[in-house]
Amino acid sequence: MKSRRDEPVAALMRPPVAESADEHDAAIPPRRSARARAWAAFATNRPAAAGLVVLALLLLVAIVGPQVYAQSATEADIFNIMPNAWPSPAHLLGTDKDGIDILARLMTGLRVSLGVAVFVELLNVLLGVPIGLAAGYAGGGIDFLLSRVADVLFAFPGLLLAILVAGVFGPSLGTVGGGLGRLALVTGSLALVSWPLMARYVRAEVLSLRERLFVEAARASGVSTRRIILVHIMPNVVGLVLTAATLDMASVVVSEATLSLLGLGVQPPQASIGVMISTAIDVLPINWTEAVFPGVILSVMVLCFSFVGDGLRDALDPRTLR
Repeated sequence: MKSRRDEPVAALMRPPVAESADEHDAAIPPRRSARARAWAAFATNRPAAAGLVVLALLLLVAIVGPQVYAQSATEADIFNIMPNAWPSPAHLLGTDKDGIDILARLMTGLRVSLGVAVFVELLNVLLGVPIGLAAGYAGGGIDFLLSRVADVLFAFPGLLLAILVAGVFGPSLGTVGGGLGRLALVTGSLALVSWPLMARYVRAEVLSLRERLFVEAARASGVSTRRIILVHIMPNVVGLVLTAATLDMASVVVSEATLSLLGLGVQPPQASIGVMISTAIDVLPINWTEAVFPGVILSVMVLCFSFVGDGLRDALDPRTLR
């Protein structure tokens, strides 16, 4: 017969009661997906999140604003012409030297700047990513040839090359296609000087990835080159491409404004932020707000793109996604 002193020992020697599968799963917190962890890391970055919100608002204003705002962006009110007017209830941000509403022109200029930035980066990705993938994975003669083509373009200062292209072909395209033709030329010239850098980023990343064990294992098991690139390499390059494209948008916005400021982009009476700054320089002593408003919007866009790009770089860092 057991004594009371033996009960604790007996209790210790009993086999533990197995947990049910449901209890075990409930005890372990669910692991979030890589996408959820990346979004959480981005959302906790306050400058990046604020920059994304501001860019979304600017995009909304650029799309909806010209449809809602009653004033014209290319013509003055012939019944109440007020050149170089200060902000007032009739014209919330004032008028320019031709009596055209500045807010209306600013919303149209936003549409031009954001549209050029999006299309330049789209061409940048479509050109730079495939070339970087091919050069990095194939190596040898293909890598040498594609790298030399990129080096030729790198030999010219980027903005100067865009100015050269826009200056040479701008008048003829402007005659044929008008403002849309010049806008297409600005987009193409900026993409021409942007894709080599994207290609170099992707090439450097692919050179590292192709030596990893998971790629070597896929190659040894007979997986085709196309599938290795699409399934094993491309997903690991997406984060780099998104970050590089977002950061490059800041410089594209400034370059587009510079081309328009030099008279090589959109031409008056069509509006762009660069054109607005250019026309406002001559009337600074009369009404300095004409240059301040487009200058502030340009600075805000550049800062927001930079903040969002930095946030994406941190959020998509492989150490963050572990």
